[in-house]
Order: sequence, then C-alpha cells, then structure tokens
Amino acid sequence: MKKNFINSILLTFLYAFIAVFAVNAQVNADFSGDVKTDISIYRPSDDNWYIRNVSGGYSVTNLGFTGDIPIPFDFTGDGKAEVAVWRSSTGAWLGLKSEDNSFFSNTLGLAGDIPIPGFYDSDSKADRAVYRPSTGYWYIEQTGGGGSISQAFGTSEDKPVASDYDGDGKDDIAVFRPSTSTWWILSSANNTTSATQFGTSGDKVQHGDYTGDGKTDLAVFRPSNGYWYIHRSEDQTYYAVPYGVSTDVPVAGDYDGDGKTDPAVYRPSEGNWYISGSSTNFGTINFGIPGDIPIPGFYRAGDIPIP
Repeated sequence: MKKNFINSILLTFLYAFIAVFAVNAQVNADFSGDVKTDISIYRPSDDNWYIRNVSGGYSVTNLGFTGDIPIPFDFTGDGKAEVAVWRSSTGAWLGLKSEDNSFFSNTLGLAGDIPIPGFYDSDSKADRAVYRPSTGYWYIEQTGGGGSISQAFGTSEDKPVASDYDGDGKDDIAVFRPSTSTWWILSSANNTTSATQFGTSGDKVQHGDYTGDGKTDLAVFRPSNGYWYIHRSEDQTYYAVPYGVSTDVPVAGDYDGDGKTDPAVYRPSEGNWYISGSSTNFGTINFGIPGDIPIPGFYRAGDIPIP
C-alpha cells in the first residue's frame, strides 16, 4: 500500500513536470523564463529590442539591421527565448544567448525563404527551419540528433504555420492557404496529412492553445469586424470573441502563464497593448511607438515580412 502511494506521488510529480515543460516549450516570446509571454517590440529605426516582462522587468538589447526578421525562440534550451534575427541576404541566424549574452551565428536559407523555427524534435531547443515558397519545400535542422529534414509541403501562396497540433510535444509542419482559407497539417505523430477550412479572406492567422489541452487550436483574427474565431482541437467546434479593431496587430500569447493562449492586440496608433487574459485582467498597457514591430504573435500573423 505504502509503495503504491509513493509511486502515485512520483507519477503525479512527473506528469506535472512534463506539463510545465510542454507549456514552457510553447510559450511565445518568453525572454525571462517565467512561462509567460513578454510584452516586447523590435524597433527597426534603432535596431533595439524593448522587452517588458509582465511581472515588471524591463530590458533593451541592440541586435539587427534594416530588413532583418526577428526570430525570438529558445535556441539554447534554458527556457528563455533568445534575442535573434534572420538575415535573408546571407541566410544567417544571428542572436545573443540568454544565459550569458554571448553571440552566436549559424546559416540556413536563401533570399525569399521564410524563417520558421520551432520544436520539431523532442528536445528543449528550438530548431532552425525555413520554408521556401518558390518550391514548397521545408528545410529543418534538428538539434536533437535527428539530422536535417527536407520536406515538400505547400505551394507558393501558402503561409507556414508550424505548431503542435497533435499534442505529441513536437511542432508539425503546416501551412495556411489564403485562397481557400485551408489549414494543411502534416502530423509528426503519425505522418498523416489533414486539411481543415477555417477562416475567410483577409483573416490574420493566430493559432495557439486557447483551451489548454496541449494541442494547438486553429484561430484567426478578422480585422473587418474585430472578432477572434477559435477552432477547438478537442471537439472541432468553434467560438468567437470580439477583441480589437481593424487597424490592430494581433499578438496572441500566454501572458498570464496559465497554459492557455490569450487573444491580444497591439494598437500602433497608440502604442497600446490590449490583452484578454484567460485568468488575469491586464487592462491597457502602453509600450511602443509607431513603426515598432510587436514580437508576440509575429510568426502567427501569417504575414511575415520578407526583405
């Protein structure tokens, strides 16, 4: 009896650890390692990253040049996103390690590619990856020892939307096709392909785990009416939330750290952030000026700028 009780406690601890680790791996733009999305912007005019932790911390880091694309992911596996950019002219991945602020550099990609880093293998480090619209190929360099992947999946019009849709702890290769509002997903769990039509012309892709079940939900922000439409992974139903206006930039993320993605928008005309926390009321937060690029949700927007 005592042994079974101890085993039960150990299993409970193990499951809790796995759950926290899984959430941490998926939290977008978490520069502080508190498992919460940080309010953050990249300012092309001075190449500075301005980061405000929701708990009160603040930092400014200089990295990048005009035309660089921000790639804020945890490349070192310490639970914190790195300040990093991708340079299309050279295919260079440049960044500062969060643990010691040392510089790192790698190369992957060509001009015209779209950088789409993610957790494609089972380790805690983000993998470098690009999607090449001209050929519909994905090129992924896995950090967990799985080598490089070259996978055809997509067309020239598609937007890469890699994420963990099947809940196996790995990001799935996926694209959103604007002409038909169709999500095409290649499951990493069983290598099967699925297609789901969700959205309409003009929608901004904002996928994330809004229900907290460990699987990414299809989601879009519709500027024409300011609504968020979220397709639940657990039962394939959907719901709608009014949050934003037509000129807002959607910046979904887990700002309160409860394991659920929160609808949020950045209003460039005001420099204000409006966050609909699933467990916290944030109110209005002023952080930014016209011309700034909001970091959270950058890769969910489906409109990654290509220099």
